[in-house]
Amino acid sequence: MASSSKKFGFYPEYLRIDAGPISIHPLAELEAIVEDVQTREDVDKDWIYAPRLQSRERMTGRTRELPYRSRVFPLPKTHLIEHQDRAEVDYLDFIVWVLSFFVGMRLTTTEAGFLDATPARRGVLVDFVLVGQSLIRALELADSFWTQNRPKTRNAKRFEAAVHALFLGQYPQALQFERFIYLYTAIDACYRLTADLRNFRGSHRHSLRIKWMCEELGVQTPAWAESSKANRGATMVSPIRNDALHEALFMGQPFGFAVHRFNPDGRIEFPIDFEMRNLVCRLLVALIGGNDERYLRSPVNGRQRLPLDLRS
Repeated sequence: MASSSKKFGFYPEYLRIDAGPISIHPLAELEAIVEDVQTREDVDKDWIYAPRLQSRERMTGRTRELPYRSRVFPLPKTHLIEHQDRAEVDYLDFIVWVLSFFVGMRLTTTEAGFLDATPARRGVLVDFVLVGQSLIRALELADSFWTQNRPKTRNAKRFEAAVHALFLGQYPQALQFERFIYLYTAIDACYRLTADLRNFRGSHRHSLRIKWMCEELGVQTPAWAESSKANRGATMVSPIRNDALHEALFMGQPFGFAVHRFNPDGRIEFPIDFEMRNLVCRLLVALIGGNDERYLRSPVNGRQRLPLDLRS
């Protein structure tokens, strides 16, 4: 069979992997590319922001900087991924999405694959640290997932969509209601993927979806996804979701005028979007085939980055 290869980036570290038929290696100009990107004026702390747009005046030919930034922007490619015997168009893109998730920063094969901002270093977008040779195992799991779901290509797209929404929900300049909506759509994508993988043909009410999905995947259900008699069977999160998506309200106010902090009854210790982000990480690990119970069963209400061993 024909082999296939694609350049991808931006990844600021030396990365060479051989995982069966999949290989990844850095481009020769890696160091120069990384130095150029990380010294740009658009880099702040751990993030690379979209550059400011420029406009050329017709009459004078002069260029002026516009007061707003581009939203979609490119970064140079740093690595090459290759598969020895697969030539499917979307296969390598899917592998790069999975790699993106497990290194905790957006990677892309596209010409301009970044929206608003992207991390300048690995690990920023997830709450785990891979142990040992787990990154090689991640690629093996991705290959297996693709093979098993080849008749249902939408499942790979759902995984990619959940990863992308997880990443978009962590844009540093986003308001909390924006983060909440992105992260809830990531959870819903995980639900649809779980239902398909489990051959579940029905549908659950939103108040039941997260708990059912967590039980199916071996993930600890967060307190805010448990039904409450005080809420007439609803969860803490489902009314927030309903108001946001159906009535343009967040915490009882129009978007941007109120935030969720924490609940005094102790059921949630952090803003809900923080714990939703950690839950999505666990769901995606389980959906791709990771079975490290120590990570999957760990509470989502912690700030520490946890070890994740995909070889378990």
